[in-house]
Amino acid sequence: MTSKTWKQILTGACALAGTFVLAQNQPATPGAVADNPNEAVAKVNDKAITRRQLNDVMTNDLRMLEQRGTQLTLEQRLGYERQVLGKLVDQELLIQAASKTEVPDVDKKVDAQIAQIKASFPDPKMFEEQLKKVGRSAEQLRADVRQMVTVQVFVESEFAGKVKVGDDQIKAFYDEHPDYFAKPAQIRASHILVTVPQDASDDVKKAKRAAIDKARDRVTTGKEDFAKVAAEVSDCPSKQKGGDLEFFGKGQMVAEFDKAAFALKPGEISDVVTTQFGYHVIKHTGEQPAEKRPLDAMKDSIEKFLKKREVDKQVTQFVEAQRKTAKVETLLK
Repeated sequence: MTSKTWKQILTGACALAGTFVLAQNQPATPGAVADNPNEAVAKVNDKAITRRQLNDVMTNDLRMLEQRGTQLTLEQRLGYERQVLGKLVDQELLIQAASKTEVPDVDKKVDAQIAQIKASFPDPKMFEEQLKKVGRSAEQLRADVRQMVTVQVFVESEFAGKVKVGDDQIKAFYDEHPDYFAKPAQIRASHILVTVPQDASDDVKKAKRAAIDKARDRVTTGKEDFAKVAAEVSDCPSKQKGGDLEFFGKGQMVAEFDKAAFALKPGEISDVVTTQFGYHVIKHTGEQPAEKRPLDAMKDSIEKFLKKREVDKQVTQFVEAQRKTAKVETLLK
């Protein structure tokens, strides 16, 4: 079993609620239409993993790969399909191991999870449409969510609840990874924005440019208060705070804005800067030097990370052991 977190194992299939949400507006996997969706592509202790489950996960994974600019050849896709099937087998082994776990107030927990799923849709009708699209009934979804909740409780009781992270481990991790806790230099800036629609005509652009030029004159030549002019003129929600954008580091803003803002000295006001949003005038209002976040401030985060890493390791080892004694049949053609 390759290294992965138990949550990745758990949400590896569209049969579980996590991927039900991720499957919204997904195109069909190539070749999926010709396949029998109820065909078994693997069996785990005689429990079938279906072609539908495999295709659903493949669809989601391929979409994410495409978003990153990765296109798989047919040969690569077939190889990846086998990797995905391996994840589904691991998932099923974990589900079967957890199946006898007693979950207190399970119905309330299931209701809460389903409510979260429904809330991710603009309206109930779209939720119902998505259920039909992925071939799940409301009863099946509820069973999927119950399964997910059961596994979560199983992992907590058998692994997470028993993992302890000591102060010495936290300190060692902090000392061994100084780059993780480096806080880069930041500046604080305010701006005045006059938005320009993407399809604006030349006349509209000319009028918008005149408006930002006038605003800049007011805060430079006219020496008017920048926050006051921003509150009157700016189209950005930051106008409510006098144009204040608070502190930010390099690369957090769009490139043109970023370059202009970091070129300013404290108190300086920029020339007009053009970005995809429109015209800006920027004022440098403060700066914070680079620093290392103190251990006390990072202790809780480090503890959570180390605990999660250890739980993931233990669950991986547990599933690997389950594989050795389970009856696993791969039927993928």
